[in-house]
Amino acid sequence: MSTRDVSILRNQLTSLSRRLRQESRNTPQSWAKMLILSAIDRLGDGVTPSELAGAEQMQSSNLATLLRVMEDEHFIQRLPDKKDRRKVRITLLPAGKAALAYNRRVRDKWLSEAMHHQLTPDEQDILFKAGEIAARLAAIK
Repeated sequence: MSTRDVSILRNQLTSLSRRLRQESRNTPQSWAKMLILSAIDRLGDGVTPSELAGAEQMQSSNLATLLRVMEDEHFIQRLPDKKDRRKVRITLLPAGKAALAYNRRVRDKWLSEAMHHQLTPDEQDILFKAGEIAARLAAIK
């Protein structure tokens, strides 16, 4: 495995990620909102803004603006922590869950169709296996 091979692989993975992000543009919500909704979904209801900012590597001021907008759109709810009233906990509301699910369906549909039309069944199997391996790498702390 050479440095060049690793660089090529990184570029290939980035290209697919970029392409999936482009598909997200065909939905009414911004990519930034989708990242935050997805992070709340992944981290679980009751996540704090600081946990979200850390998970998504966002500045707290940018996150605060997005959270206000998403609260106004009834995508999320911010509630005071039951034990520490200074803390805020964030939960997904039905509209936020629906927006996230729709965005995921759009991207999944594109990927499914692209794989079906461009890849052989063997290549599809290889890609699924590569996805499992990529997920293991992504999970490294």
